[in-house]
Amino acid sequence: MNRHEALLHLQQVVEPTARISADSRQIKVGDIFMAYAVGHSKALRDGRPYISKALELGVACVLYQANHDRSESPSWESDLDDERCICVENLADDAGWIAAEWYGSPSQTLKLIGVTGTNGKTSVTQWLAQTLSKHAAVIGTLGIGFSDQLHDVGYTTPDAPRLQTELFKLKQLGAQYVALEVSSHALDQGRVNGTHFDCAVFTNLSRDHLDYHGTMAEYGATKAKLFKEFDAKRIVINIDDSFGRSLFMDLMNRDDKMIWLYALNPAAFHNLEKLQDRFKPVYLQEFYFIENAYQCKIVIDGKVYPCTIPVLGEFNLQNALAVIATLIAEGIAIPEALRQVECLRPVRGRMEIIKGAKADAPMMVVDYAHTPDALQKVLETLRPIAAIRQGQIYCVFGCGGDRDREKRPMMGQIAREGSDHLVITSDNPRSEDPLQIMQMIFAGVRQVTNRKEDSKTVEMIADRAAAIMSAVRQASPQDIVLVAGKGHETTQEVNGKRFDFSDQAHLRLASGGAV
Repeated sequence: MNRHEALLHLQQVVEPTARISADSRQIKVGDIFMAYAVGHSKALRDGRPYISKALELGVACVLYQANHDRSESPSWESDLDDERCICVENLADDAGWIAAEWYGSPSQTLKLIGVTGTNGKTSVTQWLAQTLSKHAAVIGTLGIGFSDQLHDVGYTTPDAPRLQTELFKLKQLGAQYVALEVSSHALDQGRVNGTHFDCAVFTNLSRDHLDYHGTMAEYGATKAKLFKEFDAKRIVINIDDSFGRSLFMDLMNRDDKMIWLYALNPAAFHNLEKLQDRFKPVYLQEFYFIENAYQCKIVIDGKVYPCTIPVLGEFNLQNALAVIATLIAEGIAIPEALRQVECLRPVRGRMEIIKGAKADAPMMVVDYAHTPDALQKVLETLRPIAAIRQGQIYCVFGCGGDRDREKRPMMGQIAREGSDHLVITSDNPRSEDPLQIMQMIFAGVRQVTNRKEDSKTVEMIADRAAAIMSAVRQASPQDIVLVAGKGHETTQEVNGKRFDFSDQAHLRLASGGAV
């Protein structure tokens, strides 16, 4: 069957209240199970071996993608004699479309804002959910739901059937807007296929996920799919980013698109003067940090507005500009958009300041920075704050296993250059040996450690809890302790198992408080 025939079949044999799932653990009697393979190598996910389990659980129908490798005969093919099993051509690509149609295309009536980029997706989507409306929800790394009542799902962008199911649920709960984190894996694997985007936002592109995409060119091309293959009428792009600039040049002749470009300063718009009729600019005329916020003069489509933005770090200031541009693109009046941004609340695990239990605790910060670019930006943000406090920076971080190995020494070099005291530890080692990962990080540290005494500022502590404890106990009250890499995560993945672990909880414990 093709996708149209499959949808017609479902409408004839399945109750309209049935849910669609690609996860057999979520199946209930009378539901629809989709079984197909997506991804590759260690990121390969194949639901077809679970067809028998779905049948035992009482599904009304199984849609599956055929095995195209005729050299093998997988065991799951023996389950296909059941009349409930229907073969669908190109199911991996069409699962989203079928699910969307089954639920009445919820994204057609919701105002769905897709945000993609290496860094900033979570902050931008969370802040959009805070500022758009009380009827704005979010789907992403921190969970699904309205901003004050998220439920965790364990991934950035859900699989295709789950995404459409969640959009349908949010619409039933009264959502009018949904801010969706769109990962490169999701775009490559067709998880957002069948989805209508009202607005698409690009934050930045830097090294990440090369274990999956192979090259930066392929990684960038995958990100660009959100803007080139989906029919978003409103587009918001970070023009400070070189890839963002090239993306704009590719899109500028699309007369059906309204494009907003944002940047930290007007220099980013040099040489674009002749194209002024193709975009609307948002940039900072001036800004300076005082206490816990930036005092800004923002230029929006040629007019200057004062605004106080309560964020930490220029990269977060950039994320706030993405939010401002998106709010205005969505039709919110400029004064109201700026008023909402002045009330932004911190995002969990993103430059999150952890209050110590004792007055003499150092300043403690948790951030999700797990790429070279993100770690460098966090350390650059903390350096002037450390200078004001007349303190030093302790950096605790590691790198995840079964992911891009080449970034490990790069991050070691960045951490060594950007901090005064470095503690290399374990992140989510997954199937790899944590000590080997740490040695790869240390190889980058050695490249910038020229003085003999520098070696005393670097520790290797595989136990992440002990590493955090060491940094906090050594730090003075005027110092800053940054724990990077896991951010909001509440578990640590080791050899296929997840153990409870929170950087925030261990910082509180190390500073004399209770977990």
